[in-house]
Amino acid sequence: MKMDLRNFFRFSYWIAVLMVSYIVDLLIMASTLGNIIVGLDYLSFFGPGITLVSAFSSSFILARKINIEKQERFDFYLLSLPIKRLDFILGRALAGAFQGLIYSLPLLITTFLLIRIPNAFEIFLIFLFIFVFSLSTTCLAMIIASTLRGSRNFTLARSIVYLWLMFGSTIFYPVDLISIYFPSVIIFILQINPMSFAVNFLRAILFQTTIYIRDIIGLIVFMILMIFLGIYAYDRSTNK
Repeated sequence: MKMDLRNFFRFSYWIAVLMVSYIVDLLIMASTLGNIIVGLDYLSFFGPGITLVSAFSSSFILARKINIEKQERFDFYLLSLPIKRLDFILGRALAGAFQGLIYSLPLLITTFLLIRIPNAFEIFLIFLFIFVFSLSTTCLAMIIASTLRGSRNFTLARSIVYLWLMFGSTIFYPVDLISIYFPSVIIFILQINPMSFAVNFLRAILFQTTIYIRDIIGLIVFMILMIFLGIYAYDRSTNK
């Protein structure tokens, strides 16, 4: 875990640029779509979504490193070090979770300023949620990185996952608006998107609205599956 976090902070200037770019994206999207979507404070609506997008994106920083290590057979050297295999894999997954939390912090603070400053318990709950969410998306990225060979296959799979999780969710638009233009089948697919569960949950905390049980169940199922499958896939790929 130390190694991955050290490598993460080694590129601090690049990470800072990416963080600023997400804040700029937030402002541009809000200024553009805020004039199109009537009756919605789009800046506040989009804030929680872009926060989770940044946490999700950071997962693939570690995944890309794992994919390169696999191509160069460097992972076998890492696993030969005097540390238990499971501890090593869990350490990498936890490093990805910490990266996601750190990476999303500037946007999360911006979102707090836009919507409201939560109380101490809500802040703890949000931080814990983003950490566990980042852990599950890191494990999702580990599945892709450890099962696919070659940088092209990895990049293609990453793009497909990005496309579905981000643009097939409620990050950019409220479901009430989407249901006007799309059939019920599309709405159903959109509502069972793990990113929709996550952003709905975060918005409910920040806006102090109802937290729906389907979002909680969907998140728990997604997180447990990804964490288990991610550890299993990485363990199996390094056992070959």
